Amino acid sequence: MTDFWEGCMLKREKWKLIVPFILPGLILYLVFALYPSMRGIYVSLFDWSGLTKNMKYVGLANFAKLWRELTDPKDFYNIRTYLSHNLFLFCWGLLTIFLGLVVAAIVNNKPFGYKAFRVTYFFPNVLALPAIAVLWSMTLNPSFGLVNMTLKAVGLEKLALPWMSLQYDFPLFKLGLYTVGWIGLWGGLGWYMILFLASIQNIPMELIEAATIDGASKARVFWSITIPLIWETVRTVLVFAVIGALSGFALNFVLFERQSTKHGDLILSYYYWQAFSNNKWGYASAIVVGIFIVTFTASLISYRFFGRETVQY
Repeated sequence: MTDFWEGCMLKREKWKLIVPFILPGLILYLVFALYPSMRGIYVSLFDWSGLTKNMKYVGLANFAKLWRELTDPKDFYNIRTYLSHNLFLFCWGLLTIFLGLVVAAIVNNKPFGYKAFRVTYFFPNVLALPAIAVLWSMTLNPSFGLVNMTLKAVGLEKLALPWMSLQYDFPLFKLGLYTVGWIGLWGGLGWYMILFLASIQNIPMELIEAATIDGASKARVFWSITIPLIWETVRTVLVFAVIGALSGFALNFVLFERQSTKHGDLILSYYYWQAFSNNKWGYASAIVVGIFIVTFTASLISYRFFGRETVQY
């Protein structure tokens, strides 16, 4: 009995040390993450302009309106356009994941200067998206941007394009969307590299050495040993890519805010215009709830689709 009470006292003392560190973060999460999410679900059940306190309860009418727009070919045209842009950026996300895996494999071999290389690639992740957007908008400015000025200086004037234009035609989409994809690749490559590198470095060297002694090439070792053993990480970053593609908005908004065109809008842009331009906060909240449901479902599907048995070693 004495041992029991001593154990309880030890646990109590331990929680006294843990709670002061957990509580601030928990409060911030509840106030700035959980409460706004729950508030959004609540507002989606009302007809509300966002400018007054008058909120008219309409139940699921906002969701019914969203469903009608999704099923009506005329109304669905704009939403389909937005979704095609999200799908395009998802493809860029897959390319970023692949390159992140390749770079992680290279860095894991510890080439000359690999530490500086690793830090340099991860640096964009310490910057906020609006800061990244402003940085690249200045770099790619068609008049005084570093890229076009360099191209003109070396005699490649024909390649000095309006990189952020949503009017310049390019295969499938406008050139501006390709620029967004490139910026996303630049910003996300280091993050994926670090995740893959951490997983690769956890693989026991005995397995690699045994395969090498048996005559396996580096490519064979990579595809037959490395990939299966880091598959959980691969599956996780694929879910990140799905979430990022459907929830992307800030980068496009900052880059294209002065271009009144739908050629660069994403699905969250539809929410933004409904909320801040049309003052339909109830309907806009229903859109966000719908996006959350689709994102959550797509994440589960991708997680199951790319699922496989975990390799034990």
